[in-house]
Amino acid sequence: MSTPHLLVDARPLNGARNGITRFVEQLFAAWPESMHFRTTLVSNRPIRSNAMLPPGVQCLTDQHALARLPGTLWMTLRVPALARQLVATHFLGTQHVLPLWRTGQLSHGVIVHDMVFKLFPQTMARTNRLLTGYFAPRSIQRADHRFCVSRTTRDDTVAQLGVSLDRSLVCYPGRTPDLSSRTIGQEPAGGSDACSLLLVGSMEPRKNVPRFLKAFLIAADRDPALSLDLVSGDAWGAVLGDAMWSQIHRHPRIRIHQRISDAALRSLYSQADFLVFPSLYEGFGLPILEAVGHCAVIANDIPIFREIAGLVDGVYLMDLQTPPEHLAMQLLERLAKLPRGVVADDHGRFSWQASARFIVEAMGLLPAPVAGAAESEPRQHDPHRRSP
Repeated sequence: MSTPHLLVDARPLNGARNGITRFVEQLFAAWPESMHFRTTLVSNRPIRSNAMLPPGVQCLTDQHALARLPGTLWMTLRVPALARQLVATHFLGTQHVLPLWRTGQLSHGVIVHDMVFKLFPQTMARTNRLLTGYFAPRSIQRADHRFCVSRTTRDDTVAQLGVSLDRSLVCYPGRTPDLSSRTIGQEPAGGSDACSLLLVGSMEPRKNVPRFLKAFLIAADRDPALSLDLVSGDAWGAVLGDAMWSQIHRHPRIRIHQRISDAALRSLYSQADFLVFPSLYEGFGLPILEAVGHCAVIANDIPIFREIAGLVDGVYLMDLQTPPEHLAMQLLERLAKLPRGVVADDHGRFSWQASARFIVEAMGLLPAPVAGAAESEPRQHDPHRRSP
């Protein structure tokens, strides 16, 4: 019997710094090495990862003429031929989309990060909205394995696409392993009076960043000890307007960071008292795990953050969808009561190694366990269960 060969859509590893990129690069940095199967990352663009990939993971940049097409079209049209050439047995779609047709008995798995293309399509670029809106629902519906990054995302997938639960598995992300943390209980560098907030996110409408920035400006006028570090890489003026952008840019207690390194981002987490996560919708929200061991978290009171707050200590929920004036008053009241120096703690529940192993086992890439030695069906990736 030939060795199973997994092809992986590596288009997220294109040098961008967004949530899906961070998910994919950390997942495959923790990918299990095994003599029982092969793994090849494929893309129509050069593959770049900030995290070191294991020696057993191969990378292939396609040079075919179809590689000039938009990435989703290239993947749906070109990968079936690549699968034949590389004698692939399995394919993993890392951003919702699968090849347009099967090659032989190619088994299909897909990672479902969110339902943005259904719930917030207006936040997507036009071409991406059209392509993802067409291909993603069909891909997710016909996948042999659906790996949803949270229970909330799994429930949204079932509700929006009408898929069954039996092949919709919860596979939580992990904590980035190189995020060194400060000691729990240590007073932040700003001192007991200062309160440093950190916001990490793009300026698209569902992230709710403009509303929070307006509230922060009001709150900062009332509390001179309040400061904000803002990390984003999107075009700001078009979303905020020139007047507000200018006001934020000139504010003495707002520091703006764009396209910063992972080391610089780690430093910002460690310097902050609270990461603020005002999103109206997320599939998971990796910055919360990045904050673990560094600072506490104030998150919008929506289903996904309720789910995470049940698994991670130091995540505080509040309504971040109210008008800016009301939000500013609520924020000041909450900050006056919340303990400083406390950091989020996941008690080791989230592991990239466990996530990678779960996907490999669920897709049948490892030999079947000896009868009686393990369960015959893969289990949901449970963050409460520590990895061995």
